[in-house]
Amino acid sequence: MMPREHRPLLQGYYRDRLCDSDNQTIWDGGWRTNRVVDRCNGLLAALMKGEPGFAGILYWAVGEGEPAWDNLMPSPVAGDRELSAEVARKALSAAHIAFLDERDQAVEEPTSRLRVEATFTRQELGGEGPRVLREFGLFGGDATTAANSGWMIDYVIHPRIQVSEGMTLTRNLHLIFGVGGAGTADLVGGFGGTLPVNSIDGVGHRFSSILNAAGVRTLHDLIAVNPAQRIRSIPGVKLLEFRAKAMLALGFRADLTPFASLSEWSISRLLQEDSQVILAGAPGVGTSQVIQLQEALAVLQVAFDDAALQEISLGALMQS
Repeated sequence: MMPREHRPLLQGYYRDRLCDSDNQTIWDGGWRTNRVVDRCNGLLAALMKGEPGFAGILYWAVGEGEPAWDNLMPSPVAGDRELSAEVARKALSAAHIAFLDERDQAVEEPTSRLRVEATFTRQELGGEGPRVLREFGLFGGDATTAANSGWMIDYVIHPRIQVSEGMTLTRNLHLIFGVGGAGTADLVGGFGGTLPVNSIDGVGHRFSSILNAAGVRTLHDLIAVNPAQRIRSIPGVKLLEFRAKAMLALGFRADLTPFASLSEWSISRLLQEDSQVILAGAPGVGTSQVIQLQEALAVLQVAFDDAALQEISLGALMQS
């Protein structure tokens, strides 16, 4: 089996812009993170094999989601395969997709970065009256014009957008293949990826509210943020600090098996407890192993705030 630290990482960012009939911007959502789903991995493998009847990015689907999301918006998960309530999809051609260089400028030669951009008119979204949107996803493989067909590439659940007659919605989405964006390939799927961003030391209520509003709710979302893009009211150096701490947490690696009998202990307790007490609770474990465990856990002490350290148990670490 390929070591986890060498698995590729695919990241995504997107930006929505709503314009009126005079093409004047009504609303700009800024750059937000974009969940690339597991189904994309199978699609990439099929394309590398040359699977008959399969193609890359074919359609951009949009959906109305659920009204309840306006009060409590869920986060997409890696196993998602279709939108919750798809209402329309737009066929994409080569004209909608471009290669990007490291400065996000379009180039002719293939690179590891793609830009997908499309504009949706009110008529293209179907139905009558104002159209409400809360989700979207790219589809490829054997996708057709039929709703929910094909292989989902990414999934975004976003704040409610209402598109009325005469308005247009322009979506700009970037996909980055490889490990360049986060710098560590094993971050996705590592420990703590689903923990809320306020678990990170220093984020607190103030910054977590701003991050949540930008669609950054979990540590996975945080490390996927493009550090070159600013998030409102968060100093650039602070954003770098928060991402670095999230990378530390998601990069945690240690052999915890010898300490299974202490699975209910919190990280905080394991860090603060005397080594002799730990030895008494973990038969067969030596002093050097306890030291190694505490040194490994110290990385999490740097990354997380005190409340998170007290809530996260050794058992949760062992299951990650």
